[in-house]
Amino acid sequence: MKISQLYKYPIKSLTPLKSESLVLNSNGYIDGDRLFGFRFQNAGARDNYEWQRKTSFAALMHMPQIARLKVDFDETSRNLIIKNTDEIIVDANIDLERTIIEEKFTDFVLQSDKDLIKKFPERFPFMLIGGESHAHFHDGAQGGVTLHSQESLDELNNQLGYQVEHARFRSNIIIQGVKPWEEFDWIGKNITINNLNFTVEKPVTRCLAINCNPSDGTRDKNVLKSMLDFQDVKPPEFSVKLIPLNTEGQLSVGDSVYIN
Repeated sequence: MKISQLYKYPIKSLTPLKSESLVLNSNGYIDGDRLFGFRFQNAGARDNYEWQRKTSFAALMHMPQIARLKVDFDETSRNLIIKNTDEIIVDANIDLERTIIEEKFTDFVLQSDKDLIKKFPERFPFMLIGGESHAHFHDGAQGGVTLHSQESLDELNNQLGYQVEHARFRSNIIIQGVKPWEEFDWIGKNITINNLNFTVEKPVTRCLAINCNPSDGTRDKNVLKSMLDFQDVKPPEFSVKLIPLNTEGQLSVGDSVYIN
């Protein structure tokens, strides 16, 4: 079994960057993954990096329209580009022009759902927080790395009766060469990829975010409800969470995955 695709998500809940390799840093996070988050104004001070639930951030579960925004972040120049289809709404340095980025993102969200400012005026404008290597805005306090297999997605699509994409599940690592759902059998075991060791901690539970079409930002399929029709667990599960046991190293497309 080998890695077939790799992704990182520079900004929490926004689109991924596909990569041929990912670097695991000394903090146990993937460099550039969930490095920033657009957090609500009333959720804490700008320098407060204590972990918070995704309900404190712009997130797909309650703002599906943000899936329309396509992100390109250059980690060297620190330049961030955000596009709404072909329209560039942000082209700015994330360290020097953060206020501009916050204003443009807030404008997009409030223009696409005008009721938000009426219902929750205390939440806006957004604050874009993060940017340091120790910062992370994962859904769990420990961070970690997520993995699922091509075979599990193929089988899920067979069970659903319609096609959904990898992007709905926002995993970092996609593997192939296993049986469908086999990664769930690894819970509690250790795996090794390119001399990096991970514990397979638990399945990843799913929320309304998977109902969101990652291309156009609409809730086009009730994937969450459909999964409940054939899974025995609530909420439904897809992909597994890995906790690094030794840090600093690289994962690359084509790397083999070994069960210890």
